[in-house]
Amino acid sequence: MRGILLACLLSAAPSGAAEPILGFNYPSWSADGYGSPRSDESFGEMKKMGANWVAIVPTLYVTERADSVVAAGPHTASDRSLRKAIRQARRQGLKVLLKPHVDMPDASPRAWLDPADPARWFAAYGAHIERYARMAAEERCEMFSVGTELSLLTQPRHTASWRALIARTRALYPGPLTYAANWHSMAMPGFWKDLDFIGVDAYFPLAGGSSRAALDASWKPWVLALAVLSKAHGKPVLFTEVGISAQKDAHLTPWAWDETGELDLEAQAAYMDSFVAALGPQPWFRGFLYWSWEPNPARTGPNDKSMSVQGKPAEAVLRRAFQYAKTPPPEGNWREKLEAVALRLADIRRF
Repeated sequence: MRGILLACLLSAAPSGAAEPILGFNYPSWSADGYGSPRSDESFGEMKKMGANWVAIVPTLYVTERADSVVAAGPHTASDRSLRKAIRQARRQGLKVLLKPHVDMPDASPRAWLDPADPARWFAAYGAHIERYARMAAEERCEMFSVGTELSLLTQPRHTASWRALIARTRALYPGPLTYAANWHSMAMPGFWKDLDFIGVDAYFPLAGGSSRAALDASWKPWVLALAVLSKAHGKPVLFTEVGISAQKDAHLTPWAWDETGELDLEAQAAYMDSFVAALGPQPWFRGFLYWSWEPNPARTGPNDKSMSVQGKPAEAVLRRAFQYAKTPPPEGNWREKLEAVALRLADIRRF
């Protein structure tokens, strides 16, 4: 597959290059969902698939988009279950990004959040972020996200509030920080230089359906925009989320999580294969976390329309991408390295 062809070029990078970030988002929308035995098993399954990272995602809530109070709710993961999940993931050899979200009860986009009293909102939200940052430090999480998809709240008038929150977070958590921006407003945050990674929830709409050539061409302007963003701020790009449902025409709205369309497994696999081909070779691209991992195997498989890749052709795409991206570069001169890549390409043609 073409995506794997280019993914293997990552393994010819200089030996000093950082290990790529490869894994899954693992959300839970219940107080003790992370505390279940099935949750523990999920981390082992991610590891067997080739993942080396997992984003653990607690969710806070507001009542509606103008609400100025951010609070835990009955569907927020308890601190006890969060700590258990972090420890279990690390026992399996997975590095952890702790990535808090804020949602509305009706599942409207969090990008629309526009509180009537921004100062009150940032005070309430900041208290939760500081608490999670302390937890991330205590549990030795390898990365922490200060926010996710809060587009209206990253307008320039809010930049000072974010920079102050990031400074407080740095005082509590010693590791690298990111923010997970919506794909459509990734240039908006005025605080990228304060962070270590430019995080993008990468639901880029593409033309092409299942056509690799059309999908590959559709990635080019997005790759250029990401390269410019990375260079402007001097930070690597991490896809804090990327994913697509297994439905016909999902490439046009890859962010859509409903399951009303016609089942199309190839559309999902083609989109992910083209993504790996387009982003894998970029020197400023540090990796991705797929949205999302489904802990209940009864909900996955070849008849499942959701974003899960488990039991579908897209799972093989991710497995091979994980494998080749993490392959250590061959020793010796560049001719030997290129010969090693050529041998890998010969193997790939057999898929």
